[in-house]
Amino acid sequence: MVSSERIRDLLTELNKELQATGDIDAETRELLSKLNDDLDEIAAGSGASAGSRAKELESRFAATHPVAERITREIADILTKMGI
Repeated sequence: MVSSERIRDLLTELNKELQATGDIDAETRELLSKLNDDLDEIAAGSGASAGSRAKELESRFAATHPVAERITREIADILTKMGI
């Protein structure tokens, strides 16, 4: 599925961006880990909470990480279009 591949590409881009900044708190890292798990579940045919996690991350990144915010917004948009 093209959308799933695009989400994986975006997640890779997001991880690189966050590694470059290096100032992500433990709670946000946990949320990212859960989003990654959700995306694995989507690939397996479920993963309904991925959209809400992506939106929560987008909100967290809005003020301090504009590139990460853009990436998570795109992930959330794709998930919404997928009905998730």
